[in-house]
Amino acid sequence: MIDYKDDREEYFAKKPPKDTAFVLLQKSRTFFNVLESNQYLEKLRKMWKAYYGAYNNSAGSGHSIEYTGEQGEFTALPVNHFANLARHIYVMITTNRPVMEARAINTDYKSLSQTYLANSILDYYMREKRLEDALKQAAEMAVVLGSGFIKLEWNATAGEAYDVDPDTGQFNYEGEIEFTNLSPMDVVVDGTKESWNNEWVLTRSRENRFNLMAKYPEYTDKIKSLPAINQINNYILRLFSNDDTDDVFIYEFFHKRTEAMPDGRYMLFLDDQIVLLDTKMPYRDLPVFRISAQDIMGTPYGYSPMFDIFPLQEGINALYSTILTNQNAFGVQNVFVPRNANIAFNNLEGGLNIIEGDAKPEPLNLTQTPAETFQFLQMLEKTAETISGISSVARGNPEASLKSGTALALVQSMSLQFISGLQQSYVKLIEDVGTSVINILKDFSTAPKVIAMVGKNNRPYLKEFTGESISAINRVVVDVGNPLSRTIAGRVQMAEQLLQMKLLKSPEQYMQILNTGKLDSAMEGEMSELLLIKSENEKMLDGINPIVSPLDQHRLHITEHKAVLADPELRNDQAMVKNVMDHIEGHLNMLRNTDPDLLNLIGEQPLAPQGGNPSNGNGGAPQPTQRSLNGSPMGEMMASPGAQGNPMPGDQIQTGSQGAQTLPNLPKPPGEFANLPVTAAQQIPGQ
Repeated sequence: MIDYKDDREEYFAKKPPKDTAFVLLQKSRTFFNVLESNQYLEKLRKMWKAYYGAYNNSAGSGHSIEYTGEQGEFTALPVNHFANLARHIYVMITTNRPVMEARAINTDYKSLSQTYLANSILDYYMREKRLEDALKQAAEMAVVLGSGFIKLEWNATAGEAYDVDPDTGQFNYEGEIEFTNLSPMDVVVDGTKESWNNEWVLTRSRENRFNLMAKYPEYTDKIKSLPAINQINNYILRLFSNDDTDDVFIYEFFHKRTEAMPDGRYMLFLDDQIVLLDTKMPYRDLPVFRISAQDIMGTPYGYSPMFDIFPLQEGINALYSTILTNQNAFGVQNVFVPRNANIAFNNLEGGLNIIEGDAKPEPLNLTQTPAETFQFLQMLEKTAETISGISSVARGNPEASLKSGTALALVQSMSLQFISGLQQSYVKLIEDVGTSVINILKDFSTAPKVIAMVGKNNRPYLKEFTGESISAINRVVVDVGNPLSRTIAGRVQMAEQLLQMKLLKSPEQYMQILNTGKLDSAMEGEMSELLLIKSENEKMLDGINPIVSPLDQHRLHITEHKAVLADPELRNDQAMVKNVMDHIEGHLNMLRNTDPDLLNLIGEQPLAPQGGNPSNGNGGAPQPTQRSLNGSPMGEMMASPGAQGNPMPGDQIQTGSQGAQTLPNLPKPPGEFANLPVTAAQQIPGQ
């Protein structure tokens, strides 16, 4: 081992690669030695074993009754309330998937449209790439071990090959993001810090030595000599195993961009003699993310309520074992017979015997356990529920006093409130990971990637994108959802209210809300309409009058378009004001001239025509107003103000001889009424 110079005059992260690797391994040993000396690591080992029911020290998983003591006289019975409470906490945190929503830097149409693509990308990684599984595993570690970690990295050689380098003949790959879960024993930070926020982090993961030798052939001999992970007994969560393995530990060092390290630093090494990669920090932030219910004050170490429940679990196991030991030892009936009672033992066998003797044989009731033992056992179980925040209602065993549904709901809601700290940490973890996914794709995804997306009516389709496609996204936020949507009764109530308000348009939307509590399908059309309006507003600001469709939500369009004129500065631009007013007039004309049946079908209220036919715009005779789409292509109804059949402000209204307004294009009366004036024909009953 080379004796590297370790001084305070130079920051360790700026040293040569082997020197830095040596210092990092020294810091790692010191970090874990401190945790070992204060029993923190031993606590984590106990938590891990208890979660899987391995309470006994003997070989095996512990899922059995064991006989201990000097002569096997004590019966050990573990009853794992610890794992049950931990899993309830875990399920309450992760059972409802939080909805990730990408946020754009600006609110223009392009940026908003990118948010929809980014949301689909995030959903793709959550479902198809199993990011959700990695997030849940980190949350599970946080419940049991106090904290959990997930590492994100870009693998440039993963994904599909898209071309070949003409110079080297090697394939170029589209690349892919990879997720790795890390336990508290795989992450090292500066233990002197008072919080997790740190300038650097060292992680440890496992890799097959033969894969490493194939990738780095220049280090083949050194990699062969590395000890396997099963030869390292300290600082690892595992059951005992003598199986041979080819896995070795590989270390990654990430350093932020700081004043001392303007470019940051990234190192990949196996030990201080095998540094595989040393370069600038490739990511915007540290790609290692942490979840913890609580921090131990003044330290970077995580804390979980399960730490407090473990001694209660040991007490529960001891009491169950005491009761079972007594029942096991004295469950078979014993009979007391005084000495010299002159009773033959064979007379006590069977029944209907005549027993003669000088004394009466009496049974010994040695199986009776003191009532205080059972009372104390119940006390420990309730105390564990109180400390964990998981009530008997959440565990499916409510107390007899809780009979009404309101009382049960209140108790369960208090459990959700108690674990809100871990819930918020889980939400923050998802936000940070989602933001990092977007940033990594923006920075590294230069080749087109194809993802499977879900479109309207849950129809899958493929979408191609690059990092440039989501360049306007700056962060990801998570909506944990309405607590009402977490229960069946709440989802039923939401669906019924939306149905009464006529906001649901199909049975599929009703069933989606009933099953998931999500409003995506019900709001999909409205969100698309708002994006269209946003695009039209931007076009009008650029002097373009967008096309008006008879299928637009005209009232919503008019309400949103008038916001363009809410800027006092823009009102001085007469051309722009006229452009907006002309476009709004186009929506009014569609409400006047479109088939009323069509407007009613799309939820729009038709407007009465302005007393007559609009002119054709060329000074000719009045033209019939188009009242239906029958016989005319749909495109003829798409018009801007001033087009044929769409009156401009100031067009004349057709009037009668007395100046009264007449209705255009009314049907001609049949038969003997054919010569009557139209106004008279209207008064004929039945016509």
